[in-house]
Amino acid sequence: MDMNRLIEILDVKSRLFISMVLVVSLIVVSCAAPKQENLINDAQSPTQPLQSSTQSASTLTRQKIQTSTYVPSIQIQTKSIKADKGLPKLYEENGYSLFWITPNGPSPEAYEMVEIIRNSDNEAFTPQDYNIEEIESTLTRMDNDNKSGNSYNAEDLAELELLLSNAFLSYGHDLHYGRVRAEQINLELLSGEKPANITQILIQATSTGDVEGALNTLMPKYPMYGKLKVSLKEYKEIASNGGWQPFPYGEKFQRGARGNRVVALRERLKATGELDSAAPDSKVFDETLEIAVKKYQERNGLYVDGVVGKSTIEALNVPVQERISQIELTMERWRLLPQYMGSKYILVNIANYHLYGVENNHDALTMRIVVGKPEWNTPMFSEEMTHIVLNPYWNIPPSILKDDIAPRIRQDSQYLSKKGIDAVGLKAPAKIVVEKSEEVEVAENVEAASETEGSESGERQLSEAEIQNKKAQEEYIAKVLSGNYRLRQNPGPGNPLGQIKFLFPNKHSIYLHDTPNRGFFKRAQRNFSHGCIRVEKPLDLAEFVLAANAEWTPNKIQSSINSRKTKTVRLNQTIPVYILYFTSWVDDQGNVNFHKDIYGLDQTLLNALRTTRPNVDMATTIQ
Repeated sequence: MDMNRLIEILDVKSRLFISMVLVVSLIVVSCAAPKQENLINDAQSPTQPLQSSTQSASTLTRQKIQTSTYVPSIQIQTKSIKADKGLPKLYEENGYSLFWITPNGPSPEAYEMVEIIRNSDNEAFTPQDYNIEEIESTLTRMDNDNKSGNSYNAEDLAELELLLSNAFLSYGHDLHYGRVRAEQINLELLSGEKPANITQILIQATSTGDVEGALNTLMPKYPMYGKLKVSLKEYKEIASNGGWQPFPYGEKFQRGARGNRVVALRERLKATGELDSAAPDSKVFDETLEIAVKKYQERNGLYVDGVVGKSTIEALNVPVQERISQIELTMERWRLLPQYMGSKYILVNIANYHLYGVENNHDALTMRIVVGKPEWNTPMFSEEMTHIVLNPYWNIPPSILKDDIAPRIRQDSQYLSKKGIDAVGLKAPAKIVVEKSEEVEVAENVEAASETEGSESGERQLSEAEIQNKKAQEEYIAKVLSGNYRLRQNPGPGNPLGQIKFLFPNKHSIYLHDTPNRGFFKRAQRNFSHGCIRVEKPLDLAEFVLAANAEWTPNKIQSSINSRKTKTVRLNQTIPVYILYFTSWVDDQGNVNFHKDIYGLDQTLLNALRTTRPNVDMATTIQ
C-alpha cells in the first residue's frame, strides 16, 4: 500500500471518529439541558433563600429558647422586653416549629395578629403592652429587604416569630384572667377563672387561620362587657372630636332660665347624647332641655329634678378622658370575674347602688340598695347564699355597739328596753313600779322633812327597793358596755333588719336585709349603712331565691312574716352572690351610666395596672 492510499484511509477514519464524538456530545447536551435550566430557575427563585432563612429562623428560635434564663425579659435587637411564662413551653413541646413564619415569609395569620395588637385599645388594652413598636420595626426592616429584592433576614424572622407568640399569649392571658390579680384590689372570689390552655389556642388559631376568633373565646361572655366595648368606642369618638368644653359654674338654674349658660348647657348635653344634636341653640331653658337634664342626672347617679345645681355641674365637668378611664377600668373588673358565674346569681353593684337578680344572663330582678358608708366600706367578695331568715333577730356587731349604741345607752339608761335589745346570757333587772299611794306617802314625808330641815329639794326620795333596782340597772349596763356579752334586738317594727335577712356566710359578717327606713331608697347616693346591704324589695328577692323551694309560695312567705315568729328557711338550691364595684354601667337602652368612685377603688385598680402584671411575675427570659 502506497503512502497516499494510507493517508486517505486515515483521513476517512478521523472524520468518522470526529462525527461520532459530535453526535455523542449532542446527545449528552440535549439530555443535560433541561436539568441545567432547572438549576438556573432555582437560582433565580426567592423560595430557595427563603427556605434557608426559615430554617435559620427556626434554629435561632431554638437557640433563644434553649439559652433562656428565669428573668422576665426577651432580647429583641438591643431591647429587652417582657416574656410570657408560657413561651418556652410552647416551642419545646412542639419541636420548635414556627407558627407565624412560612417559606414565603410572615403568614396571613401573622398580619392578622399584628392588626389585633394595633387595635387592642378596643379591649381597653394598650398596644405598647404587646410590643407593637418592636413588631412594627421588625416588619419595616423585612419590608425594606423585600423591596430591595433581598431575602428576609433570619434574625428578623426569628424575632417576629417570638414577638407574635409572646403577644398572643399575653393578650390571651389578659382577656381571660385580667391584667391584675384580684387580691391586688381586695376582691375575694369564691372561685377563680377556670384555667385556659392558651398555648393550645395559639396553635389552633395559626393552623385554622382564625386568630381573632380564637382570642374571642377567651374574653368575658357577659352582655355587659360587650355593651361597655360599644360605649368605649363611642366615648373615644367623642374625645377624637374634641370632647366637651368646661361648663361655667354659678348659681343653680332650671326651666325658665335664660342666657349664655343655657346655650352652653345645650352644647354639653348634645356631646353625650342626652339632647338631640339637631335641637336649636336657644337661650331659653325649655321643657325639652329639662327632659335632657333629667336624662343626664339619671345616667350620672344624681338626684333627678331637672335643676342644674352644684352636683350636676361637677358631673358635667368631668373630662371625657376620665369617663373613658371609668369604662376601661370597669371592663378590667369584668375580666377578673370567672366567665361563668352560674345560671342564676345575685349581683350587687356597690357603686351604682343596685342589686340584680340574674337568670340565664338576663336581669330577672332589679332593685335599689343602701351600702356602707365610706368609713364602713361594703367589701367586694363572692359567696353562696344558703338560707334566709323571716322575722330575724339582729345580732349587733361589737363595732356598732361601741360606736353607735353605747353612747345612746349612756344618755338613756332605758334605751335597751325601749329598743327591745337583750344581752344574750345576761338577765336584765326588772323595773320597779311605784304605786300611787306610795308616791303620796313619800311626797308627804319629803314635804315634812323640808319644813323641819329647811330643804329646798322637791325630789321624791327613792325607796330601798328602788335604790337597789337602780344599782342593779347600773351594774347591768356596765356589763353590757364591757363588750363581754352579745347584744341582740328582738324581731319587730323597729328591728333594723326589717322582716327578712338573706344569709351567705362569710368572714365579713355581711348580708342582705330588709329595713324599716324606706326613705333612704329615694336618695341618689345611698351609702349610709355599716357595711351590710339594705334591699328595696325584700319580698321580691325572697321569691327569687326560694324559687327552688316549691312549697314556699309568695302567700306562704307573707303568712310566715305575719306570724311575727322567727323562721329560718334553707335554700334547696344555693345561689352565688357577687358583691362588686362598677363605676360605669350600660342600661337596657344602651346608654352608659357613670357613678362616683365612693370608696376610691377605681384609683386602687389604676395604681395596680400601672405597677405590675401577673404574667410578668412568673415570666421567663428569652435572650
